Amino acid sequence: MENRISLQLSEEEKTQLNGHIEGIVAILESKLHTLLPEEKRDLPKMGDKTVAFVEKALEYGEQYPGYMPNFIDVPEARIDFETVRLLRKFNTPLARLTTEIDDTMTLAGSEAYSAALSIYKVLKNAASMGQPGAKEAAIELKNRFPRARKKTEKVEELSE
Repeated sequence: MENRISLQLSEEEKTQLNGHIEGIVAILESKLHTLLPEEKRDLPKMGDKTVAFVEKALEYGEQYPGYMPNFIDVPEARIDFETVRLLRKFNTPLARLTTEIDDTMTLAGSEAYSAALSIYKVLKNAASMGQPGAKEAAIELKNRFPRARKKTEKVEELSE
């Protein structure tokens, strides 16, 4: 088995990371907003291609305030636009980092799971040869094997 990942952090590094994350959360959590999926789906989106349009429209809104109806709050729209610009500067490196964290977790999890499957096969083989303790270990792993549980749950659901 090829080992592609072997990440370890010192206690000091873990403490530092937790401190930085807590600091980010402390600063931003009360300022950020959570949307339900249907709320997010229904909103018009400002993406890379619309940034220039929004910026120019706001410039015109500020240049021609007399043309603007009362329901358009150009100064508040400017604050919203600047919020997007600011948060994008943080989001880009954080999104890259969270993607890399997720990829690393996937790789490490895959390697650990593959090793566990191999261990299980070796223990089943050792049990078939009568090796001491192997049968008990193989039975315990069999009971913990995710697929076996899911099949049992599905059978129970069908019988209800």
